Amino acid sequence: MRTSLPGRAAIAALTLTATLGLAACSSSDSAGSDASDADVAAGIDYARAQLAKYESDPEFTLDAAPFPMKDIAGKTIFAIPTNSENPYNVAVDEESEKVAERYGATWIEYTNQGKPAQWSTGVEQAVNQNVDLIILSQGIDASLIKPALEKADAAGIPVLLTHTILRGESLPADLTGLVDAITDAPLAEANRLTVDWMIDRTEGAGNALIISSNEVPPAKAEVEAMEDEISASCPKCTYKVVNVPVAEWATKIQSEVQSALSADPNIDFILPIYDSMSLYAQSGITAAGKTGQVEISSVNGTPAVLKIQQDDGIVTMNVGESIPWLAWATMDQAGRLLLGLDPVPNGAEETPLKLITAENIDETGTPPQPDKGYGTAYVTGYEALWGGGSGQS
Repeated sequence: MRTSLPGRAAIAALTLTATLGLAACSSSDSAGSDASDADVAAGIDYARAQLAKYESDPEFTLDAAPFPMKDIAGKTIFAIPTNSENPYNVAVDEESEKVAERYGATWIEYTNQGKPAQWSTGVEQAVNQNVDLIILSQGIDASLIKPALEKADAAGIPVLLTHTILRGESLPADLTGLVDAITDAPLAEANRLTVDWMIDRTEGAGNALIISSNEVPPAKAEVEAMEDEISASCPKCTYKVVNVPVAEWATKIQSEVQSALSADPNIDFILPIYDSMSLYAQSGITAAGKTGQVEISSVNGTPAVLKIQQDDGIVTMNVGESIPWLAWATMDQAGRLLLGLDPVPNGAEETPLKLITAENIDETGTPPQPDKGYGTAYVTGYEALWGGGSGQS
């Protein structure tokens, strides 16, 4: 059922040398000319070793208490995505809905355009409908909607925040008591891998434009991880960072990329921290006349972006997260909350990463599909935790 809206820190050794367009930010010249050949070679070797760890289908490694997922039958889940215009957000929620309905729960998806006021309205609608669980899905800054969350808390409705808190980090203190569980996000690791890919492809001499969206809670830490990877492993690499808010991706990313490529024709990599940004970045590359000269590497594995990768090769690598795996992880925490059980601590659902390249992209389907390319270890793994896989199917 779907309802719509009414009506390591930045690197000190790098010098700030440019401001790119919209709110945007830091740039750099690393001390590349002083780097030895040995340093460059060591960085390339390191990058290749990191990439090699993520080439195979992932295994299911979650060790958690089992519970009877079938007992969620009759419960109602109200899901609020970060932005319903983001195909990644939509895909994860669609897969989550399938799992919820398989086990007899009702899923209500609240359509919005990525504005905090809309998220608040969604929470209030959920409270008014007396649902059993609210899910804040895929990147919502819950600190911006605390008054609404206080209403959910007063109504006794648990809240699950998914794929927003970076792996190894804790829920912000101001959300304690307002958010009951999380699923963590391996996004810092994933974005390091996009840098490693650039290092390998450019033989340690890449010039990148990193695209961030700073209002998304993990974004700044993701960019810091990328900066750290460049500092540690690519002494001849340079980069700039531009910030584009989520609600302006469709209208601003193309022009930001085109302007950056015109200002610095030596840029050879675009590194968006989320791959849905690539839908607009690739248009900027084309508009700048840089097709075949500039590559994109990003994170998430959104099927629409994998289709670009499969068709025209502007996207050369995607650090994929299995969308169904993320959905099953979401529902694992959701089921525990719905049944009054302790959630997996710190949201450590052990969701994996896999490199999607020209060599293996066809494994994701032609065209790419959400449920292909990563194996099915998560299905057997979660079914074993949930007391069997029959549900209501």
